[in-house]
Order: sequence, then structure tokens, then C-alpha cells
Amino acid sequence: MAGLEAYLLFNGNCEEAVKFYCETFNGEVLFTSRYGDAPVDVAVESKNKIIHTVFKIRGTEVMASDSHSGNDVNFGNNIQLSVAFDKNTDPTETFNKLAQGGKVTMPLQQTFWAIKFGMLTDKFGVNWMFNQAAEKQ
Repeated sequence: MAGLEAYLLFNGNCEEAVKFYCETFNGEVLFTSRYGDAPVDVAVESKNKIIHTVFKIRGTEVMASDSHSGNDVNFGNNIQLSVAFDKNTDPTETFNKLAQGGKVTMPLQQTFWAIKFGMLTDKFGVNWMFNQAAEKQ
């Protein structure tokens, strides 16, 4: 077993979302393929959409794509991406960047388990948790 990986689906704005995440977390796109690259018939309006991309943020690879035409993604609260920060790295700047255009559901604050913990839903509908551990991870 190779491990567990996050895969995000978007309604046609995958490229914009991945660019935003890479800018926010100083990440990088490792691979991108578009529906037009696939050896199957694709609607003209879908040819430039992302069929699969892999990007790396904070040492973790994340995969993503645009949903197939006609299969809209329904965003919900069933998954959150958790970003860990050690006690010497303040998450405030990154949290604030990701919150732009989104909704903070729990502001960064001290908790009984963390120096700072907060949650938000970004402008693409993805839920995030930020945790700054009291001990170095």
C-alpha cells in the first residue's frame, strides 16, 4: 500500500484553484494534463479543462481535476485538508491568504492542544484546518 492521497474535484476552475494554492503555500505544479490531451472525444468547451494535475504544497502531493462535463461537484463539509505548522512557524499569514474570498469558520486562536488552531472554507469551497502544534513536529 502506497499511502493516502487527497484528490480534489472542481467545477471547471481547477487550474485557478491550483494556482491559488501554489501561490499561497509557495508550492509547485508537478504535472498537468487536459481533457483535450486524452485519446477520447471531448466537448469543445472541456478541451482546456484539467483532467488530472498533481501539485505539491508543504511537502505533500495533492491531486485534482475538473469534473466531467455534466457531473457537477457538490461541495460539502465531509472533508477538510489539515495543514500542520510547528511551534516556530506562525500560520497567520497563510491562513489569511487562504481566507481571502472565503469564509472563516473558526478564527486562528489558542486551544488546549495548539498554540493556534483555525478553520476556513476557501473561495473554491474547500475546507481547511490550520494547526500550530505546541511541540515541534
